[in-house]
Amino acid sequence: MGQSIRHLLDEFPEITVQDFKVEKIDIATQSLVIDFSSPDYLSEILNTCVHQKLPLVIGTTGLNSNHHELIGKAKRTIPILMGSNMSIGIATLKKSITNFLMSSQESFSCNLIEIHHTQKVDAPSGTAIEIMKFLEELPGNNIQKPISVNSHRIGRAFGTHRVEFYNSRETISFQHIAHSRDIFASGAIAAAQWIISNPPGLYSFDDYLNKKL
Repeated sequence: MGQSIRHLLDEFPEITVQDFKVEKIDIATQSLVIDFSSPDYLSEILNTCVHQKLPLVIGTTGLNSNHHELIGKAKRTIPILMGSNMSIGIATLKKSITNFLMSSQESFSCNLIEIHHTQKVDAPSGTAIEIMKFLEELPGNNIQKPISVNSHRIGRAFGTHRVEFYNSRETISFQHIAHSRDIFASGAIAAAQWIISNPPGLYSFDDYLNKKL
């Protein structure tokens, strides 16, 4: 993901990109941090950002309760935007699902399928968890509980998320397939440009989209 972000930012010569992992950098010259690394690095990244008052965009998934506790403390000092999936496509998927469920009187069971590359460690994916939480909290829906989630790790797949609603009468599916990491990288860059001017607090990618749209 870092390579995709760096590649996209090559179009902006006024922006300097530095990699915490491979470069010795002067943190005082930086204005924002985007993290798509690993949960193992999050504590160090949060400490650095809080100390230097740097806004932070977190796209790393697989975080546990300790990580969320650290984020909860850091948000008092810096603006933090968290998103397990920063693509406009997933936001559109959720909007389409909302419109469908709000317009239907039918009761449905729900199955969520996510497919990623074999190197992805966490399962289900952060996006799948986010979609499931979105469905469970959607007011007025007719989804029968529980929602089932199936995870698959295949080849070099960048990310497929399919949501199936079914009953004895029909099956309706909504699907998003990522063909490149660039869609996530471009969303993270856009969100970073937005979060940098916000006050301390915890923000979501949906917060950015709601302001943008």
